[in-house]
Amino acid sequence: MGNQVYGVWADAIAELVSYRYLGCRSVLGDGFDARGRMPIRTDMRHEGGLLAAPVAIAMLDTAGIAVDRHWQLALTHVDIRLSGPAAGVSTLGVDGSLTRRARSQVFTEERFFDLDEPDRTVGVGTADWTVIADTPSGFEYVDPGPGVQDDGALSPVVQAYDAVPGGDAGFIIAELTPRVGGIVLHHGPILVTLEAAALEAAGAGARVDALGVRIVRAGKRGPFVVSARVLSDEAGAVLVRAEMTQDGDDANVVATATVTLRRDGKGTSP
Repeated sequence: MGNQVYGVWADAIAELVSYRYLGCRSVLGDGFDARGRMPIRTDMRHEGGLLAAPVAIAMLDTAGIAVDRHWQLALTHVDIRLSGPAAGVSTLGVDGSLTRRARSQVFTEERFFDLDEPDRTVGVGTADWTVIADTPSGFEYVDPGPGVQDDGALSPVVQAYDAVPGGDAGFIIAELTPRVGGIVLHHGPILVTLEAAALEAAGAGARVDALGVRIVRAGKRGPFVVSARVLSDEAGAVLVRAEMTQDGDDANVVATATVTLRRDGKGTSP
């Protein structure tokens, strides 16, 4: 399955929306270090703060240019911590590095910063991966391009990932297509829809402080249904759990997320 997935990925990368829509771009540094960048458009902000899912996708693009050339990997865990609303930041910078490589696991971490003011940290992130196999020779990083231009009237990011409002709440990705991953659902639509459902559950006035996502199995069959519920809403701090299931089965979980939000500048980051 690993080689099959890798082959389909190589063929379908031009159609995949995850990186291409956002315009995150990376360059390889020394060894396993890499640096990325991503324009911060109006659709990447909510309630005056940054959306964490696009930041996570930029992080994974930067990590990918360094680790994908060595291993075929399955992403299992993502954690994003934002240090504030990033007011005035027009381009996000990403410094990525390898934390540790083990026989069956790879761990990466990144710092996010204002590209125009590199000492200004916007947040930090980590990603954990399971090793499927060594990458065959001939790997080439595919530059996603500049992304969609910001005309000030962009639709919510979640719509670009083929997600539509579902039922009483949450979102649905009806089917698996090359736009969202090919034979398995890509992490881009997983991250974006989980965060969008959490924001919807939290309601107006809440902006994201932290996003933690665990991918517990490959998403292979639509519909992919994402729902969220508020666990706590106290003193300006909101804690939400979101979940994605597949194949119309509420017990067939693909991914879960814990999202921490704050209202009106109150509360503290975790």
